[in-house]
Amino acid sequence: MSTRSVLSRALYSTSLAALVAYSGAAFADAGEAEDEIVVTAQRRTESLQEVAISASVLSGDKLAEKGVQGIYALQYAAPALTMADYGSANVLNIRGVGRSAVDIELPSGVVLYRDGVPTFPGYFQNEPYYDIEAIEVLRGPQGTFVGKSAAGGAIFIRTASPDLDGFSGKIEGEYGNYNQFGATAVVNAPLSDTLGVRVAYRHFERNDILGNSLTGDFTGEPGRPNLDSIRLGVLWEPTDQFTSELRLDLSDLDFGGNLTSSYNYPLYDYVQNARFIYRDRSARVVGKMGYEFENGLQVTSVSGYQTTETVNNFDRNGATPAYDEFRSAGTFTLYSQEFNLISPDDADHPLSYVLGVFYQRTDTIIEDYRHEGFNFYLAQDGFPYLGLETPYKKKEDEWSVFADAKYRFSEQFSAELGIRYTNYITSNDTNIVLGDGLSNPTIPFFVGMQKLNESDVDGKFTLTYSPTSAHNFFASVARAHITGGFNIVGGAEFDKSIVYSYEAGLKSSWMDDHVRTQLAAYYQTLSQYQAQFASPTLGGQNILQNADGKSKIYGFEASGQANFGNLNIDAALSFIESELGDFPDVVSPFLMAPDNVISISGAKTPFSPKIAVNIGASYNIDFGSFTVTPRVDLSHQAKQLGALFDAPQTRLPKRTLLNAGVRFSMNNVYVDVWGTNLTDERYVAGIQDLGSIWYPGPPRQYGVKVGVNF
Repeated sequence: MSTRSVLSRALYSTSLAALVAYSGAAFADAGEAEDEIVVTAQRRTESLQEVAISASVLSGDKLAEKGVQGIYALQYAAPALTMADYGSANVLNIRGVGRSAVDIELPSGVVLYRDGVPTFPGYFQNEPYYDIEAIEVLRGPQGTFVGKSAAGGAIFIRTASPDLDGFSGKIEGEYGNYNQFGATAVVNAPLSDTLGVRVAYRHFERNDILGNSLTGDFTGEPGRPNLDSIRLGVLWEPTDQFTSELRLDLSDLDFGGNLTSSYNYPLYDYVQNARFIYRDRSARVVGKMGYEFENGLQVTSVSGYQTTETVNNFDRNGATPAYDEFRSAGTFTLYSQEFNLISPDDADHPLSYVLGVFYQRTDTIIEDYRHEGFNFYLAQDGFPYLGLETPYKKKEDEWSVFADAKYRFSEQFSAELGIRYTNYITSNDTNIVLGDGLSNPTIPFFVGMQKLNESDVDGKFTLTYSPTSAHNFFASVARAHITGGFNIVGGAEFDKSIVYSYEAGLKSSWMDDHVRTQLAAYYQTLSQYQAQFASPTLGGQNILQNADGKSKIYGFEASGQANFGNLNIDAALSFIESELGDFPDVVSPFLMAPDNVISISGAKTPFSPKIAVNIGASYNIDFGSFTVTPRVDLSHQAKQLGALFDAPQTRLPKRTLLNAGVRFSMNNVYVDVWGTNLTDERYVAGIQDLGSIWYPGPPRQYGVKVGVNF
């Protein structure tokens, strides 16, 4: 399809969404305007329509309406975000920048924060969404406030805080096909005028496997998740100036194991050969304190501690009958501390600023082959043919200082400059051994201590012009980087990748704020794009390397929300085009030697569909105290690649998913009848190892949810 054809369809989709939104005024009472949507990622509470950032913000209610119960489904509600789930590993890309493959050494270019603290980048993001206040998806480099490896963007998850206004809560239960059962309970209790607690619990299980048939020499319960999470929040506000909050999250997430298929095999008829286990046990503690002086100046502190123990065993060659199993186990620990000095930001203060200091320490330990860490097996009762002789240990330290200053020249015009200095030190201790699979591996494959000390400066400059209170233009230039590192196999170093982004956008409110729109266009250049290829000098083992020359990614996004009384509509569209640099002398798995060593130039970024569209609508039908609210959501992603090689094994076909539901509510009681992927589209959600592992997307699911708010 030509670019002109794609653009025509994109413009048609946007025009159609706008036409539907505006036509609502013809048959609906205007009612109240849209509720104010805020962004907190820049350490302030700012209006989404006014802040010069391309972002999507979804409240907890909106997530529930759209059926977003975890990070995988978030891509169908936020433009320019794509997600491929590989069990404990998550490949996130925003505007084509993020992660091109699954590998413990490959940094993620999208950073996730939970309740103000960073989480493990690229891993362990499968905690269920429950009792969520809002999720912010920030598009484009976020190097000033987020730091290293936020070159693609950042996601901020905010869970609900304790409320001192009164006792409240929720109890909810759900049941669906595949014997799916879920339960959520939330209790909010103010213990005094200054002290409050909030407890939330979520359980989810699905007893039957997600597919048509499952055969093979396997053990465990693949495809049968059994998840438990609990959260405790304590809020103390002894004075109007001082506030403190403590959060504790505990999760025991037994996913059973990932069912996988392969190219040229039925997508939902699985032949699996592995001792399946996939379980993450984690704890996270977040402490926040803030003090506001009489002049409006604020001092804040955010502390975080997180630990995760994981075990993940799966069939390494998907549906292929031959036995090839990967087993892994490890412990991941992260500490973080941030201090901020935040000035007032209002009409009386033309100059406002945020100053910050940040520290993060991450420790990774992957067990040796004797303790099931990083092992490859060709027989269930045999020995690993590749494994760790001693535990793999990785230590990462990051120190950062940052400053962001904004100056209002007038009510209409302002400029903002942000800058961040980061020092990053990492070390790997690796000892990999080879064997024949018949006895313990003993042949040294790679042994060594690796260390990297890297410093960099990121930043962003933005101009904002607001000719009226309803229209805000902005233009920005930003720089961010993704850290470099080492290959576990072979030990070769790969360089950091640097992204420059040039963006212009417009945010507008129409019809007395009943319609809001957001438009943005961007152009990005990347140097040293990081990707994974088989090495011709290391027996075909995968290694990470950088592209020669410049890579470029460009596109635009359009989104809007409309509220006309009982009618609510939201729509979003993203378009992306890319051309990566050169990768000389890489091994193509799709060609025979000696013609399999080739060069790649101008490839497309993986997991980045050229067109992505989502549109949703709901309508409240009132019968006195009884309300019926039908809702429908449609999302579409064009075809995309799961690797830099364009071959049938790496192509993810286009997908169009339809979700719908009806809520029946009376006073504080509600019943939701819901369905996802109602057309039962069978599609590939992710590709790993160049097509040897295909991850099927969820088929049609439906059920009922009953809840009461008190």
